[in-house]
Amino acid sequence: MLYSISFRNLIVEIVRGDITRFKAEAIVNAANKYLEHGGGVAYAIAKAAAGNSKEYIRISKEAMREQIGRAWIEHGEVVVTPALKLEKYGIKYVIHTVGPYCGGRWDEDKKEKLKKAILGALRKADELKVRSIAFPAISAGIYGCPFEKVVRTFLETVEEFSRGTENVREVYLVLYSREDYERALKVLKVGGQFK
Repeated sequence: MLYSISFRNLIVEIVRGDITRFKAEAIVNAANKYLEHGGGVAYAIAKAAAGNSKEYIRISKEAMREQIGRAWIEHGEVVVTPALKLEKYGIKYVIHTVGPYCGGRWDEDKKEKLKKAILGALRKADELKVRSIAFPAISAGIYGCPFEKVVRTFLETVEEFSRGTENVREVYLVLYSREDYERALKVLKVGGQFK
């Protein structure tokens, strides 16, 4: 099940599926700033990649020290780790990014932080020369950002990114539940795609 939109030479698809088995060269992890993958999508990716979430936390923290030079990341910064066991699905990289915590409240500051998180991952994918990247609905789960606002911000950010991408050609928003998939489609239909 998918819904497709084109922005210039970039295709964006909203898909129902499991991001840990999704055939994209890079998948994005909605991480916390310390890359402690304790719940939600982060835990699912860590467990699927390493077989043990604690081992993937160790790998992620080591990569963060090497790539960022400290023990946390800010909005817009990303850390790349190997896909390990996910390689059997064609995944090469896991790109960790941190979205805003909303607790049910949404404002321009939260939107800006979410845009930074999405753009950071997209730019890193372009730098890694991957053609395809899959995202979860960053911050819409346990971080409590309004789902519809997350979907709109995601699409706006991908459109902005499409003006300068050199390598990325396919961007996916992968939603696990039928309910979230249908809610995302409503955002597109109600808003004349996403406005």
